[in-house]
Amino acid sequence: MNNGWKEKGYYYEVKKGDDGKEIERIKLRLLLDDAKKWAEKFVKARPELKSAQIRRFYHDVKALQAKIDASGEGEKRILFEKNLPLIKMLKSKVAYACPKTFSSRKVPMEFREFMDACIDGIDDQKDFEAFTLVFEAVVGYFYGEGGRQS
Repeated sequence: MNNGWKEKGYYYEVKKGDDGKEIERIKLRLLLDDAKKWAEKFVKARPELKSAQIRRFYHDVKALQAKIDASGEGEKRILFEKNLPLIKMLKSKVAYACPKTFSSRKVPMEFREFMDACIDGIDDQKDFEAFTLVFEAVVGYFYGEGGRQS
């Protein structure tokens, strides 16, 4: 499931439209199958991933997205580049919540693996937009699969 996340262009696929033109879109498998599998892992993981924890990280991602989207189309790329260090720094926030020592973990290692793989796959603004959609799908499936409320 996580193999290939670091590959360039992993988030997208090219399809031919009805008119024969190529259309690039996010891979539906990421939003459907992979997102559900990750959510199922989080629900079964130990320590449990609580809804407050997943919401906190999701909020951080959405706040960064709002910063980037607050500008016109031409400036989005510039704002993405300015915020890329903050996007990549999310890995350190997750690492803090999920140290290698099991007894002090606040989130399961599965969540850290998901975030690390996804963030490593972000090279440009389109990748970040795709990641936010994948993360949103994971959050939805997390609650749908019985994720713990907190």
